[in-house]
Amino acid sequence: MYDRYRAALMASGAVALVFTLGALPGAAHAVGQGHGTRAEETSLSREGYWPLEEAPGGIAPNVEPDGLPLTLNGDAWIYHSEDIFGDPALVDQGDLRLDGDGDWAATSAAPVGGDGSFTLAARARLAAVDDRTQTVLSLPGSDADRVVIRYQAASGKWEVAVSTKDKANAPHVVITEEQALPDDDPYGVGDHLAVVFDAPAHELRFYVNGQLTNMSTAVDTTSWTASGGLQVGRSAIRGEYFRGTVDEVRAYSGVANPTMISQMASLTGVPDL
Repeated sequence: MYDRYRAALMASGAVALVFTLGALPGAAHAVGQGHGTRAEETSLSREGYWPLEEAPGGIAPNVEPDGLPLTLNGDAWIYHSEDIFGDPALVDQGDLRLDGDGDWAATSAAPVGGDGSFTLAARARLAAVDDRTQTVLSLPGSDADRVVIRYQAASGKWEVAVSTKDKANAPHVVITEEQALPDDDPYGVGDHLAVVFDAPAHELRFYVNGQLTNMSTAVDTTSWTASGGLQVGRSAIRGEYFRGTVDEVRAYSGVANPTMISQMASLTGVPDL
């Protein structure tokens, strides 16, 4: 059975639950082809795919020829598995290792702006479930994160949150994974996390391990544009450094449908996706 999720609109001092129970779009599509939403046609364009297999000179390349690379910061490093009896990488032979103490990777500018439809995804494994909130991916503005995917210490669960304005105290739209706990097994494969913002349909969708239910969509009319680069392993606004492993980071302009998200969650890299 698919996991259940909670969508919450959090304002200062108040919490309002908002659920969208309508049917989700299910038509398959490929990168660059049109995909129909309930409101209008949008296209899907891959802006970034970082398999994190290597980082020569501290730069993890983007598979997209003209795409922005990820620059490693702090003590962030790329682990590469050479020994079949050693610690395997999350996907394929390499992944990004972060110690939670000022380590992260980032692009120099936002690969997707956030003022229209977008899709962000990554596989992540916590080193330990503890009392620190830890961010996997985020897109910052000046005073708030346009979107953030993180482990929320207060609930002990994965969540995605968007700030409705680029203001420090602006309300947030939040979707929390309700049942399955984050995988912090040091030899496990972690969890695949993906967020889709469907601007024409005014929906935010959160997939965990390729799964989505009607309860994992939230009404969202947010449309402001991120001004900072994609952050892997932290929030540029609040810190919340990630301690663990990250792999297979992806960014698309447009809406990826459930079939494509399921393919992204594969334990083998799919460079053509």
